[in-house]
Amino acid sequence: MPPSRRKTSTADAAGPEKLAAIVPYVPTAGDGGVVIDVEGSLVDSSGAGENLPALDRTGQTARVAAATFERDGYKHLIKAAEAVYSYPANGSRLSLPAQKMLNFMIHLAGSQNFANKLYRLPKKVVRGNHKGNERIFDAVKEIYESSLVVIGPFRGRRSRAELRILSSYVRPEDEVESDSVDIHFQFTDAFLELQRSSQLWARLSGPAMVKVTSTYALKLYEIGMQRYQMDHPSLTLDIETLRKLLNVPEGAYKDFGILRTRTIDRAMAEVNQLAPFRVEMPEEKMKRKGRKIEEVTLTFHAKDEDEAADTFLERERSSVGRKTRREAGEGTAKPALATARPLPEPAPPLPDADDAEALWAAARHALSQKQVPGPLLRDLSVVAIEETARGTRKLVLRAGHAATAETARRSHEATMRSVLSSLTSGSIAEVEFLAARTGR
Repeated sequence: MPPSRRKTSTADAAGPEKLAAIVPYVPTAGDGGVVIDVEGSLVDSSGAGENLPALDRTGQTARVAAATFERDGYKHLIKAAEAVYSYPANGSRLSLPAQKMLNFMIHLAGSQNFANKLYRLPKKVVRGNHKGNERIFDAVKEIYESSLVVIGPFRGRRSRAELRILSSYVRPEDEVESDSVDIHFQFTDAFLELQRSSQLWARLSGPAMVKVTSTYALKLYEIGMQRYQMDHPSLTLDIETLRKLLNVPEGAYKDFGILRTRTIDRAMAEVNQLAPFRVEMPEEKMKRKGRKIEEVTLTFHAKDEDEAADTFLERERSSVGRKTRREAGEGTAKPALATARPLPEPAPPLPDADDAEALWAAARHALSQKQVPGPLLRDLSVVAIEETARGTRKLVLRAGHAATAETARRSHEATMRSVLSSLTSGSIAEVEFLAARTGR
């Protein structure tokens, strides 16, 4: 029996909950496209295959995903580059909640090297993007009913693959409003193989991803996170491929000028406000045929220290008014340092490594205005943002020299705590100084 047709027993997933059914994917006579089987061949809907060399089943993406999940949980999400550059088949599109949920699902599977099994995703992980169980399971159903098109090298040759995403999922009969009802799902063999054999990936920030408000911006963010630290961080696309990648509805915005103003420009503005990179679409790199734009180039560049600090501050601000600030050109304007709001309930996720660096960059700028010596600030580097035993949060810094840590602790700790509290609206109000490593 082909892997994509395997059914899943409810024995492992049902537990004490009442489950309506596990819904298996059973291909119909009308299914088209190409799927990848796990035996190392390309198989079309008629069953005909090609004898191609198998890929390494434990690619770099799988190893990075497992290590990242163990270290960071859902703070960072690893997604194979092949999945980043995929798009829904047959002119369909995934909603924004479904796209975000799929990223969490992929990351969870990556924690176990994309094993073929029934996974259980805690509902509280995606609760922030879905109101009510009905909408959560509607998003799962949407993913289950979708296929993705991937165009790229498979087993040594360029191919077009159409992959079903989920082989099954579980929906409780009684969708009670409780976080104890988890999301149970299983990927198809073909989709798992895509992730398992991948050698390139995107490292998404969970806290940043959940704040993106459009499907166009989310896809642009994913592409940028995969490319912006590369040696040549640009991507040239024909207009039709760009439309598909951005999840633009089929037939909508046929004129490039309208497509640009309604989708591309807005997506770039939102991504530039929230991401650690800037994305641009230079006019001089557009390929024209007469008056028609046939091809564009997207460029992705890491933000400098000041821009990264501004981005962190914007992400810490309330989402209320973010669109207005963006459209007004304020973008990531810094809030006044004297304004401090109480720690929100519940506390937001711990900032990721990029955010910690950006926070320290903003703090250094503020501290330099308060007569804290520049050499001392430059001798301190970020370790992490951590929870304390009292349930608060602290910025952990490492000093290059033992004297630096002692001086900072004795003479400047109170000032640093005040600045950190102001920058983060009270969510980070403590600082710890570690001495230089032995032998440094």
